[in-house]
Amino acid sequence: MRVFITLIAIIGLNGCINMDAITPDFQAETDTSYYLIDTKYRFFCEGDSKRCKDMTKVVSSRGELYPIEKAYNQEVKGPNYPVSLMLMIMNPNDGSYKATPVGNEGRFFKVPKNDTTDLVWNTLSSILNDLFDSGS
Repeated sequence: MRVFITLIAIIGLNGCINMDAITPDFQAETDTSYYLIDTKYRFFCEGDSKRCKDMTKVVSSRGELYPIEKAYNQEVKGPNYPVSLMLMIMNPNDGSYKATPVGNEGRFFKVPKNDTTDLVWNTLSSILNDLFDSGS
């Protein structure tokens, strides 16, 4: 009797495992047609994906922000460089776009993908790569 129950359990588990293997994983489509700013944790994310850049790292890479400052015709100022950068991205001097709040918390803001926001993304990527390359 014990062997019979064990055999049924194995067949049952094997059936579940096989069903899981042939059932495709459901994944919601990721929208990367914009950037999302998380003002609480200071992240700059590619749409609703999990690809994000930590803007707090700009504090140690102040000199690499010049291309962003030039593109926005604004200076990233201290003492809080990440907040200054966020505000610059959310409300550029030239008025070419304005950040759109997402949700009711006042934490997330959506900005369009364009030449200047792409430059921010690429610069932050470069800063983070430099930090990892130097062992920091």
